[in-house]
Amino acid sequence: MATPAEEISGEPSGEAPLPAAKRGRSSSASGRAKASKSTKAKAGKAKMAEDKTAEDKTADVKATEIGGEPEEPNASLEPLTVSVAPIVAEAAPATSTATSRAFALLAALALATVAAYFSVAGMAEIFPGDPVAVMVLAATMEAGKLVIAGWLAAHWRRTNWKMRSVMVALVAGLALINAAGVFGKLVEAHVSVAASARSGVTERIESLDARVSAQSAVVADLAGRIAQIDRAVDESTRRGRVTRAINIATQERATRDGLDTQRQAATATLVGLQAQRAALAGERSRIEASTGPIQYLAMMVGAAPEDAVRWLILLMVLCCDPAAIALTVAAASSRR
Repeated sequence: MATPAEEISGEPSGEAPLPAAKRGRSSSASGRAKASKSTKAKAGKAKMAEDKTAEDKTADVKATEIGGEPEEPNASLEPLTVSVAPIVAEAAPATSTATSRAFALLAALALATVAAYFSVAGMAEIFPGDPVAVMVLAATMEAGKLVIAGWLAAHWRRTNWKMRSVMVALVAGLALINAAGVFGKLVEAHVSVAASARSGVTERIESLDARVSAQSAVVADLAGRIAQIDRAVDESTRRGRVTRAINIATQERATRDGLDTQRQAATATLVGLQAQRAALAGERSRIEASTGPIQYLAMMVGAAPEDAVRWLILLMVLCCDPAAIALTVAAASSRR
């Protein structure tokens, strides 16, 4: 029978218990194996930590060289957010808008100034009785037209339709008045100079033609009288009246010499008049040649020169002042 101590310490296995020396050696061997494994695990973790630290330092150096700040280790990454708001087009820069408005305003002022000058001068030509008063009136209307056009463009939405209609009608009427003045000035510029030069040359040529005709008659009369004396002498000689022929020749010699001198002087005068007429004819040809461009234009469009000039003037009238009004409206509208 077993003792109570043996029952307490004994194991209920059927195997025989190992000796005490063998159990001590096996337990010490297993402890050494566990210690070596834990040491190797700690060494591996330390090496991994060193490698990670080296990688972090390398990344920090690269980030510093690029110009950024080194990232903090184990920093949490923020998730990317995508906005679903509608894309709004960016407004045009204020500088470009102001520049375009300034250019439009300058062009409008230039066209309006030129159109006003032609209109005022044309009105003075149409109403020559009191040109100063007419010019003041035309200039005032031109200024008022531009002011009305600019104000109407700037306050179009805040103006009721009645006022808009009245102002549009006023601008249209003032534009027609301006067109009439510009048309008158351009017609006067085309017709007056060329017509006056052409008429002056024509008058001088006609005067010279009359003088040439009169001088030609004088020369012809003198030549006839000289021929009459010569025929009388020849007739007496043919009839055998030599003495009579000699007497006639002696008596009429002085007369014939005087007539011959007068004929030579009249002939010289006639030659001078013809030379003057030729010079005037050349001047008239030069005046006609100055209208060569419009003649070529008329040939190109298949119209008479004067018709081509009228159409050209009408086109200039219909483009100058309306362009000034349109640019004024554009410059004023861009400020709204």
